[in-house]
Amino acid sequence: MYDFRTLVDRRGTMSEKWHLIEEDMGPGNDDVLALSVADMEFKPAPQIVAALVDAARHDVFGYDYATDAYYDALIGWMRRRHGFDVARQWVRLSDGVMPAINAALRAVSRPGDKVIIQRPVYYPFTVVAEANGLTILDNELRVEQDGTYVMDVEDLARKAADPRCTAMIVCNPHNPVGRVWTADELRTVADICIDNDVTLLSDEIHADFAYPGHATTMLGTLGERYRAHCMEFTAPTKTFNLAGLACSNVIIADPGLRRAFDIAAANIGGLTVSHFGLVACQAAYEQAEPWLDELLDVLSGNLALVRDFASGVDGIRLVEPEGTYLAWLDCRGLGMDADDLCDFMRRRARVYFDEGIMFGASGAGFERVNLACPAAMLSQALERVAGAIAAR
Repeated sequence: MYDFRTLVDRRGTMSEKWHLIEEDMGPGNDDVLALSVADMEFKPAPQIVAALVDAARHDVFGYDYATDAYYDALIGWMRRRHGFDVARQWVRLSDGVMPAINAALRAVSRPGDKVIIQRPVYYPFTVVAEANGLTILDNELRVEQDGTYVMDVEDLARKAADPRCTAMIVCNPHNPVGRVWTADELRTVADICIDNDVTLLSDEIHADFAYPGHATTMLGTLGERYRAHCMEFTAPTKTFNLAGLACSNVIIADPGLRRAFDIAAANIGGLTVSHFGLVACQAAYEQAEPWLDELLDVLSGNLALVRDFASGVDGIRLVEPEGTYLAWLDCRGLGMDADDLCDFMRRRARVYFDEGIMFGASGAGFERVNLACPAAMLSQALERVAGAIAAR
C-alpha cells in the first residue's frame, strides 16, 4: 500500500547522514552508501505530509500550544500501542528527547553528582551528562555465550548505592544492541534505583519498534510505585521519520518530579515543540498507524537480509535485535582494530555505518547498521561488505 522501495536521493538536501560522508571522507565519495544516523530513507506517511501541507497553506506561524486534540492523539496512541493509560497532566513537551533528558538531569542532579548509563549505549547520554558536570558510572552490559546482552545487576546495585549517584538513564529498546528489556528486568532495575533514591530516566524513543516475540514495556505500566520514581521520554520522530520536525513528549506521573522538571526546563530557556512538530505528531498518532504496521514488516524483511549476510560471511556475527531499526554487527572476527575497521568499511567496502566505538569502549569492533532503507539499498551495501572481505 505504501512505497518503501523507492530510494530518495538525499545528498545535498541538508541530510546530516549523507553530509557526514563528505565531511569525514572528503569530496569525491558520492558512491559511498550511508546506513548510519538513525533516520530513515523512507518518505513519511502521506497522511502526515498532507497535514503539513495543509498547515503550510493555511496557518500563521506564530506561538503555539498543544491542543486537546494533540493530547488525545498522544494518549490514544500510548493506550493502543503500549497499554499505557497516560493522564494529560503527566505530559510535558520538548523539541527532542535529548534536550528533555538534559533538563531532567538538571532537575535531579547537581554538578559533581553521578549518573549510571549502560554502555555500549547511545553516545549523547555521555555528552549530556558530562556537559552538566556529572560523573559517569558505567554499568556495562554483559554478553552471554550466545551473544545476547544482559544487565549486570550486581554491578548496578553497587553503583546505585553510591551516595552521589542521583540518576540512571535506561535505554528501552536499547540503542545500539537492540535488547527490548522485559518487564522483570525493568522491575529489577527500578527496584534498585528506588531503594537507593536514584531517579530513573527511561529513553523510550524506539518503543514502537519491537520484533515478533517481543513487546516494549514502558516503565510507567509497571505500576504506581515505579511511575513515582521515573521520567519517560517518547517521540513520534523515530517511528514516523520526523526527526527534523523537533517533537517529543515527556511522561512524568509524579507531581514533585514534574515541578522539578518544569523548573529545570525554565532555567535553560524552556522546552517547546515546533509548529510543524505539533501538526505532524497529531497526524501521525491519529492517521498513520497503518503506515507503521507496514513498515514493521519491511524492517523484518531487511533484518532477514542482514541475518543471511552475517551467517554467510566469516568474521561477522549479527547480534539478534529484539527492537529498534538498527542492527549491531560483531565484526571482531575480522581481526581489525576500531580504526582499521572504520577505514575498511568506508574506503574498501564503500559503506558508511556508525562505528561501534562511538557507543563506548565495549563497542570497539562492532558496526551499527541502519535497516530503515529500501531493501535494494541494504542488499547493495551488504554485497559490498561481503565482496571487500572476500578480496582481503
